[in-house]
Amino acid sequence: MTDELPDFDADTAVTALGDDRYRTTLLDRWNIVAGPNGGYLAALIARSMTDTIADPARGLRSITVHYLARPEFDEVDITVDVVRSGRSLSTVHATMLQGDRPICSAIAAFSVPWDSAVAGWSLPLSTHAGDEGVDHGSMRPPVAQNWTGHPITDAPFFSGEGSSRVAQWIRATKPRALDAIELVAIADALPPAGFPRMTERAAMPTVDLTVHIRASLPLDPAPSDERVYAECNTLHVADGFADEDCHIWSSDGRLLAQSRQLAITR
Repeated sequence: MTDELPDFDADTAVTALGDDRYRTTLLDRWNIVAGPNGGYLAALIARSMTDTIADPARGLRSITVHYLARPEFDEVDITVDVVRSGRSLSTVHATMLQGDRPICSAIAAFSVPWDSAVAGWSLPLSTHAGDEGVDHGSMRPPVAQNWTGHPITDAPFFSGEGSSRVAQWIRATKPRALDAIELVAIADALPPAGFPRMTERAAMPTVDLTVHIRASLPLDPAPSDERVYAECNTLHVADGFADEDCHIWSSDGRLLAQSRQLAITR
């Protein structure tokens, strides 16, 4: 038994094999009970893409991951292909394989900030950021150990009495400087937003996840509270599919990331 905190940087590290190929081993502490967490897989792909781009000024701005098969907790290889790299923006594709089996297919955009004549505006911090939520007891999957905080909802999971919203004040358990790779993982770190509204348990495997990074990192000035507030909402469930929209803000109210995913309900 060890008292060491889970280390996000170590867990999402990849080994370069040459020719923009990377290898890593999927760790069981990122288990959501039914297999590896999708945000964890997306973070590994984002790390591999970032290492290939190798330009701190050209940050991750958008990534979409399609989940093709559920992997085992074993080695995976990630192959990265720079589709096009212009003066300001690079488009990158990546495939995660386990043996010969495709696990994920992803495409992303990396870009420097753009000068714009359009005056900016932003989505303000959610009015629910101060909610305390209900007690969920000890119902925490293994993946929860990697994050600080607890889910915030207005009713117990599977009670059928709540809204389809789940939030959390969250950061990696072991303190680190916030970056786009952690935001990608946080976008899929919370329990499904529909759980408080549902009346029975259901598996909800992700079909695809898109994350948009909406701020240049690191933040300047840095907020005094390093936690971020993530809030996810499910708006439409039909034909066995559910959406989930997530917004992530800094503690001082700056919008950091937006995401949307489609999941199967079964």
